[in-house]
Amino acid sequence: MMSEGRGLISLTADAVVVGAGIVGLAVAYYLARRGFSVVVLEKNYVGSGSSTRNAGRYRVHFGNRENTEFAIRAIRKLESLSGELGWNGIFERQGYLWLVRRKEVLENYEKLNEQLWKPMGVPVQILTVEELRDRFPYINTQGIVGAVYGPQDGAFHHDYLVMGYYERALDLGVRVYEYSEVKGVGVEDGKVANVSSSNVFVKTKNVVFAAGAWTSEVMKNTLNIDIPIKPVRREIGITEPVKPIINTYIIDTETNLYLGQTMRGEILGSIELEGEEGFLPYGNTLTWLTAWAREAVKLVPSLRKIRIMRIWSGYYEMTPDHSHVMGRLSTWPEGVYVLSGFSGHGFMFGPYAAELLANYMANGVIDPIMKPFLPDRFITGNLIKELLVI
Repeated sequence: MMSEGRGLISLTADAVVVGAGIVGLAVAYYLARRGFSVVVLEKNYVGSGSSTRNAGRYRVHFGNRENTEFAIRAIRKLESLSGELGWNGIFERQGYLWLVRRKEVLENYEKLNEQLWKPMGVPVQILTVEELRDRFPYINTQGIVGAVYGPQDGAFHHDYLVMGYYERALDLGVRVYEYSEVKGVGVEDGKVANVSSSNVFVKTKNVVFAAGAWTSEVMKNTLNIDIPIKPVRREIGITEPVKPIINTYIIDTETNLYLGQTMRGEILGSIELEGEEGFLPYGNTLTWLTAWAREAVKLVPSLRKIRIMRIWSGYYEMTPDHSHVMGRLSTWPEGVYVLSGFSGHGFMFGPYAAELLANYMANGVIDPIMKPFLPDRFITGNLIKELLVI
């Protein structure tokens, strides 16, 4: 049901999703497939947050069983999306290559491989420096003691998947309102009654907060709910296209530099610097640019004369344990859900997590793989501490 008057649109829907990035659009799509009428409210435009500002990479290798198991299933889902959505995500398994400069760090990776990844069916290859030179001769191995190669990991084109979910959601009757910032959530008798934005009022029984780095802010402002998600700005850059040089995705575990090459030939990458927490402007800094360029050329000397074409920034949505949060707390008003806090893994995990959440909202059953990521862990202290954050 919809009515309009004097600029305010009044609607009725089974659920409102806050945020039109990959996570919010996926939630809306899977809810619509379950028969829900859905409204999506986005304060800017579709994909304006970090969904279209990331490196477009995916991996199954994480530092604990919960995230690794989730990643294995999530990547299986991610790689199926081209067929499901009708938009080619251009998937390519280039692998991830972690470069290690300290013996004790390499021993930790070896332990992870033997105790976690190999038993779960995703073993990595531990490379000596000699093997690293043979397989990746363009890398300057000075100071490197070994490397870890994960052949199951890869790359994709994020924009196409965002638009795929957007189109398919519209096909199912989902109504998406851009430039419609959520201002309030009405609660009656302990249950969600409505959601209002700057120009839309929706009578509804359910609201899903999937606003990425802004999730904590909007939940606090509308319902006075504290969810521990902090924005951390990350900068990223890309060069002019050149002939094939880098044939994998390189992560220097000591400098937190990463580099990869796209199908078009651009060199894409970043380096992590301190002091980027908070809603800093989307702009870029000369400090970051010079640090990335310096370390990139040091690691791959053949990049020295390649021109940088563009740099940009986006936000990681960081939780205290660097693992995502999904579901609800029993102390929240009935009908309030969250799916956020992916800590740099949102595009990898988002589609699968969205489907799980939609199923839970439809049938009330919590999938076992979802249980560790419920928000009650921040109260009980059962955190899923993830150290392999890129």
